[in-house]
Amino acid sequence: MPDINLSPFTAEQAAMDRRRKMAEAMQQQAILPIDMPTVPGAKVSHIQGLAKLLQGYIAGRKLDRAEKEQKEYEANTMADFAKIYGLAGQKETVPGAVITPAVPSAPIPENLERQAELARLNQPEAGFEAQAAIGRNLMRPQDAQQIQNLPTSTAAVPEVRAPDQQVPMLKAEMLTDPKFTKTSAGRMMLAQALMQQRAQEQAAAQAELAASRQLQAFNPEQNVGTFSGGKFNTIIQGQPKPMTEAQQLEAELKQYASEVEAAKAEDEGRKPIKFERLPKGVPVGAKRTGGKTPNGKDVFELNGKKYVGD
Repeated sequence: MPDINLSPFTAEQAAMDRRRKMAEAMQQQAILPIDMPTVPGAKVSHIQGLAKLLQGYIAGRKLDRAEKEQKEYEANTMADFAKIYGLAGQKETVPGAVITPAVPSAPIPENLERQAELARLNQPEAGFEAQAAIGRNLMRPQDAQQIQNLPTSTAAVPEVRAPDQQVPMLKAEMLTDPKFTKTSAGRMMLAQALMQQRAQEQAAAQAELAASRQLQAFNPEQNVGTFSGGKFNTIIQGQPKPMTEAQQLEAELKQYASEVEAAKAEDEGRKPIKFERLPKGVPVGAKRTGGKTPNGKDVFELNGKKYVGD
């Protein structure tokens, strides 16, 4: 949260202070003694005393009103502070934009018409029984079943949206929304919170950018790349660790077992598969091509690439 000045100088507070000072000055003037006339023979009007009383009454009313305004202003300010403090750092889910609108289901007229024709053949109108019987005899049962199974409407396609986004709950447009904050002090606090929120977003973006540029090794293959958006992006492909002899044997046994399982589906008279270990340097899954090298070594092939055992 930003550093908040709980007694900010605002136009509202300044106006209330001015009204309070005017009421206090009026009250002070009301308790002063009536000025006696300095002209010989002049008398003090009896209305002057009444005017003093009225002035004191008005000053008291204004002071009471100023006190009430001050308490209401402080309550509204605290309410604004509590609302902003509760939303600071919080995020809300905003549905992603519609990429492809939804397509409702629609009838298929030609299929409906074909099914209607089939229904008329099965339940002909009076006088058309003979023609319907000829039509049924000419139609194969599988054709009638196929017509009955035709879809009468297209499938509804739901809309496709972009991924939902997490956005801060405090927004800049709240500064001009009179329903969100009631006081100038609340708007000042909101402005400070928005500035800190923007600073945090910029710092997070810079940190992610720095992390995306930093090369890191990723075990076990020691691929070299960067982390960005929660994913590892390989820049240099590492070499996988070579298998031990036991791992190589286990992999070959698994391959042999799969070949035996496939051979069970063949004729029973087929010659059983004889398990032979692959020479060193030949990857698991390679098959013999039937060819040999000039020095008599078998040639294997996997994914279009040929191998010769060591």
